[in-house]
Amino acid sequence: MSVNVRIKQKSLFNKKLDIDKIIKLTNLSYGICDENYRLITNEKAEHTLLFDENKLARGIDVSLEKSDIVLMLNLPTSSSEIITFYEVIAKICQELKIQNYIREEEQVNLSDNEKFIEYDEEASVSGLENIQEAIVENEYKRLEIFGICNPISIGITEVKMIGNNLDRFEDYLHRIQSLDVYYAVPGVYKVKEKLVGIYAIGSNIASVVPIEPYVILNQIQGIEEWYVMSENRTIKYTDFINNVNKKEYYDANHVIVTLSDDEIAMLLDKYSVSI
Repeated sequence: MSVNVRIKQKSLFNKKLDIDKIIKLTNLSYGICDENYRLITNEKAEHTLLFDENKLARGIDVSLEKSDIVLMLNLPTSSSEIITFYEVIAKICQELKIQNYIREEEQVNLSDNEKFIEYDEEASVSGLENIQEAIVENEYKRLEIFGICNPISIGITEVKMIGNNLDRFEDYLHRIQSLDVYYAVPGVYKVKEKLVGIYAIGSNIASVVPIEPYVILNQIQGIEEWYVMSENRTIKYTDFINNVNKKEYYDANHVIVTLSDDEIAMLLDKYSVSI
């Protein structure tokens, strides 16, 4: 679920707003997501993400289609980010000296922004209720949403914590994405005619790793084996995750592990295999 906005730059004489000017105008932080949907800050691309670093949520996608400025906001998200979304729209329209823009294929006026904020908050509450229902009724074990910094797995623990309360959802999104951690993702390689997924883990680095390894959105399918690599040696993923002594809960499918040199050496000595 998302909200899509298009702002037309019609003037033939004034200079058009580009991504750099939009970023400067909004005074927000910016970045792009990599192929695993992790944030790379201070970079721009065809789709650039705007966000408030003091209220981390899901990010505002901004792009250009010819001269049109296109904005997209994923829902559910926090009330603060919804308000920021419409503040960005207002700043762009005011800079272009226009009052109208297109929201969900319908031409609307800046004077309607307060109404649309309420609409999107209601849609976000409804989205949280749908997630809650799907998890509680065991339709899904967990659901992934894309935070501004990385994907987040929502399960029964998160549902009990958040419910359908936007304030709690906002606090949760900012707290979990403010942690000083490395969000690990797998590399996928063809080894002996089969696909294997490998997570690289370093010593003394708080790393977010999955309980059940996966590739986000199933972008690569058919992976037969999973491993962890450290110091150019590999161990099976199940041996890794089942024998790490200290694991801190991160989300419904991830834990935080911080391994010393000695702990890594112990795991490698006991469980290392060749692939």
